[in-house]
Amino acid sequence: MSTQIAVSGEALFGKIRRELLCLFFLNPDRSFYLLELVAILQTGRGGVQRELANLTESGIIRREKTGVKAFFSVADDSPIFVQMQNLLEKMTDIRKMISSAVKSAGNTVNTAILSPIIISESIRSVKLLIVCDEINELFHKEIERIRLLTGIEIQMEIVRRSELSVFIEEHSFEEWISPETGFLLAGRSEDLIPEKHKEDTVISEPDLFSGTGFNW
Repeated sequence: MSTQIAVSGEALFGKIRRELLCLFFLNPDRSFYLLELVAILQTGRGGVQRELANLTESGIIRREKTGVKAFFSVADDSPIFVQMQNLLEKMTDIRKMISSAVKSAGNTVNTAILSPIIISESIRSVKLLIVCDEINELFHKEIERIRLLTGIEIQMEIVRRSELSVFIEEHSFEEWISPETGFLLAGRSEDLIPEKHKEDTVISEPDLFSGTGFNW
């Protein structure tokens, strides 16, 4: 997905409306209640209520009341459903969102690498390797929030620094751990090279006595 398309999407829709549309259209089988949406979008209740009212009135979103709660979901019979879903998928910048989450985690993340899995010319699943000794619950919640906002499955693997060398040896032929095919979001690409391959790259010292006739 190009960054240019994501920027165009930001220009077309305000942040709250764009994220609401992503939640509904990229999770068409789910319904959400107001406070749940406010928590996911991490914004004020009033702005979410206004956007929900506009989207419901336009027929894009359905509102159904169950008990004391009102639940909102996408109107999948809308004539623009498929077109809107395709547009929102193209607007999704999963790399930028996960990169931001990794940066927010600070020094707790030593290495992070992201590898997209391409399905039908679009990214529907990604693998994420996180190397750290301890990561807080807020990071896990942010990854889940990104999953909801993008509709993309995130297969996250967390490895301790002391276990990284063994992990790399066991997974060295997997595409997602290769610095050449993945996006390095934190750390150094050298840290992802198996030790035996590092040894092969060491330049040996020249033999100062070669060609002198000495036989050692």
